[in-house]
Amino acid sequence: MLDLKVVAFGQPRVLIDGHDVVWHASSARDLFFFLLSSPEGRSQGDIVTALWPEEEGQSAASSNRFRVALHRMRAAFTEQGAVVKEYDRYRLSHEVLETSDVYALHAALQDADTAATPEARRLALQRAVDSYGGEYLPDHRADWASAARAEHKASYVRAGLELSMLHCEAAECDLAIRHLAQALRADPLIGENYHQDLMACLASVESKYAAVEHYRRFIKYLRDDLSDTPMPETMLLAGRLKAGELVCPHQIGAHAPCTKHLAQRAALITLETDGFNPDGFNSDTGEVHAELERAQLLLRLSQLLQPAETLEEVERLTLEALGTALGLNSLFIFLVDAGVLRVGRVWGEVPPELQPHLERGHVSFEAVPLSRLVIETREARYGCSPAPAVGTGPGTAPTDTGAVPIAGENGAVIAVLTVSRGARQGAWTGYERQLLAQAGRTLGFTFHKDALHRDALHRERLLVTPA
Repeated sequence: MLDLKVVAFGQPRVLIDGHDVVWHASSARDLFFFLLSSPEGRSQGDIVTALWPEEEGQSAASSNRFRVALHRMRAAFTEQGAVVKEYDRYRLSHEVLETSDVYALHAALQDADTAATPEARRLALQRAVDSYGGEYLPDHRADWASAARAEHKASYVRAGLELSMLHCEAAECDLAIRHLAQALRADPLIGENYHQDLMACLASVESKYAAVEHYRRFIKYLRDDLSDTPMPETMLLAGRLKAGELVCPHQIGAHAPCTKHLAQRAALITLETDGFNPDGFNSDTGEVHAELERAQLLLRLSQLLQPAETLEEVERLTLEALGTALGLNSLFIFLVDAGVLRVGRVWGEVPPELQPHLERGHVSFEAVPLSRLVIETREARYGCSPAPAVGTGPGTAPTDTGAVPIAGENGAVIAVLTVSRGARQGAWTGYERQLLAQAGRTLGFTFHKDALHRDALHRERLLVTPA
């Protein structure tokens, strides 16, 4: 087989051994690219109708025109095997197809769909994006070329969006912004929510001026090309960004908060909670570095939750992340239920004095004074022995304890997250309390979603008519 390279995106070229193919007639070139856009093959009638619509039916003239174009196309490749006829359909051979950028795009997308790991999926999507050098046959105005152009562009935009989302999940903001912006340039109408995502990301990573510049280009496109205006939510977001308001970006294409932004905000909250004064900071010390590093625990918590596929896994991964990050001895979720606390979930070591409560499945408010205070005040409480989160016996080693409210949709405390660790680790710091508070909010959201899910299942069962 000849050393063949087929480029259909951007500036179309077909090269054999590094030299451009000589077509001798435009009909041969059009036939080649038409078959390239139809890898499954087309009948002679379909080819004539698409390439020479002025020809009426299967006339002798149209048949002759097709045979001449086919002969010249085959002659351009100097090999008869470039075009295959099967079951009255003509198609390019697999050897020819596999040298084209069109094949590279769709093969990479298929690899991405079947990838076993996120990294393999990312690499496949990157190959897909790299294979697209511009619109398919941009100078061809025939209907078949326009349809193929739209199909291939949609595939490229899909690859760019999915690649942007993967980079966003990995907190690789620059790459996420780059691929999202490229996808929006290729197709500004894929969804106004993506323009909102890009504006928020630009304001967070670059500046509000970059975000507003994109907004102005977008409204100009709507006005000039569509005689339309942006949605009220987009205009409101632009106004907030212009005013310098700090807008929390979301993960691209989703409603989950941006993990990198969470970590940055956690760092600021941690420094403020611990009394850090940036004006008096001495850059030769490592205090800020240490605080920022510990504040990344919020980011780690978000990342650890990403593999969760069920609400139960969200609970389990949250407890594991907290226990490991804070060096906890034990961690419990107590569910508030008719004057008692039911034991919802346990992580870590179970103190011997708590075993009878676990066997019963619940504890009284009197046995958990710190948790009782949380329920009464709706505020987190921290302490050390002798004010434990759970009842202790006379031989219990000193511990630092904490109890954090888990609120329902209406703000009422529906559960309590209680933790304990050895007293030798010292008092709870600001960043640790912030992390526990974030975990409480995550669990509260999880419980609410779980309740909605169970309620939906209950309604579905009521709607089912017994056979």
